[in-house]
Amino acid sequence: MPLERTVRRYTAYFRGWCQAFGEHDVVTPQDEGISWLFSENQIGFILSRELTRSLYREVLGKQRSNPLLEINAECVRVGRFSQVLPDIWQEQGLKVFTQLMQAESDLHLYLTYHLVYPSGTRIVTFSQRKPLPIIYKEIRPMGIRLIKGIGDKTE
Repeated sequence: MPLERTVRRYTAYFRGWCQAFGEHDVVTPQDEGISWLFSENQIGFILSRELTRSLYREVLGKQRSNPLLEINAECVRVGRFSQVLPDIWQEQGLKVFTQLMQAESDLHLYLTYHLVYPSGTRIVTFSQRKPLPIIYKEIRPMGIRLIKGIGDKTE
């Protein structure tokens, strides 16, 4: 049975503003197109610029819509955006994301940055912590459905 939640979404008051992601444990090689960052109570990912634009249009760029993000062990889909997920997702990401989805606290979605990555790099961040209100304003929520599928290791 799928695990479903509503996620609170945020966008910065001014383009380019972000808070720092913070210390993180694992970063996957960027040659896969996605780099994963794991930290206590949050998970983030960095996409190539092309993938970032496509995802941004579907998730954070549509303030008047309520998109549904579907995730399984192999891929992620939202609107017209679809991306196959790397092995690190099945090994570690799916476990961490399932824990975030099952937590009783609110789940928040916003963009962050980190000084160790090139200028302009944005991290799509799912966190149990609400972002700084001086930087972000809340927009419409978004639904997330975590689907148990072939190869799913959430059980």
